Amino acid sequence: MRILFQSLVETGRTPAYFAGMHERVKKIARPGVTVDFIGMPENVYGKYTPADVVKYPYMAAFSTQLILENALRAEAQGYDVFVVGSVQDPALEEARSLLDIPVVGYGESAMHFACCMSTRFAILVFQEGFDQMMDLRVQRLGLATRALPTLLIDASFEDISRGLSESEQLVAKFEKAARVAIAQGAEAIIPGQLYLSEAMARAHITRIDEVPIIDGLSATIKMAEVMADFKDMGISVTRRGYLHARPPADMVHHARQFHGRANNKPDKA
Repeated sequence: MRILFQSLVETGRTPAYFAGMHERVKKIARPGVTVDFIGMPENVYGKYTPADVVKYPYMAAFSTQLILENALRAEAQGYDVFVVGSVQDPALEEARSLLDIPVVGYGESAMHFACCMSTRFAILVFQEGFDQMMDLRVQRLGLATRALPTLLIDASFEDISRGLSESEQLVAKFEKAARVAIAQGAEAIIPGQLYLSEAMARAHITRIDEVPIIDGLSATIKMAEVMADFKDMGISVTRRGYLHARPPADMVHHARQFHGRANNKPDKA
């Protein structure tokens, strides 16, 4: 099984982030599963961090198109699953409507695992604007009765970057915010952006006051494996309804030709 894992982080911006995921996935994925990680194009965010940019709907729309190009490429190159590794699940529904292979999102996967482990969960994020973004995502997934309002952690993108290797200060901030959520009734915690989740996983934070901390990378990879298994059994995404309707191939070809997309078709292996 081959999985293509799409990150919203530029590969060259934080090599330690990708290197750590490469190492962790060796223990997470079952035998016979390979995971290839891809980031966004270098300098796509300019002087800003990904968290600064994608909280704006207009700016996020550019990322959506880049993700969809890689989704088409994943299917053309023979991958079994395409993964969107961002908690807000950008382009998830669009990619599902476009591909025949399973498409899995970090946010959706983590929330469903949290539902399996608890009655109510809370998401913790580190960028202002992501709190409302995630509350809206929870509503769209129909999980509003299972989730508390998203909480903001007092940490920056740079703090998270340092926390990937020097975790003590970041863990303290995370535990403080988590205990606020727990006091409000949270029975499971999702570290919002995968960047934050990786920092917590590498610090071996799996439980706070008997409340499980969802490991985002593990949740996403395991969901990808299961969805690929379902596909092998003939069980795949619905084609009924607006969100999952797959456009005819000639319609896609015309649109890609008109908009000048990548030689009018995705690259093949």
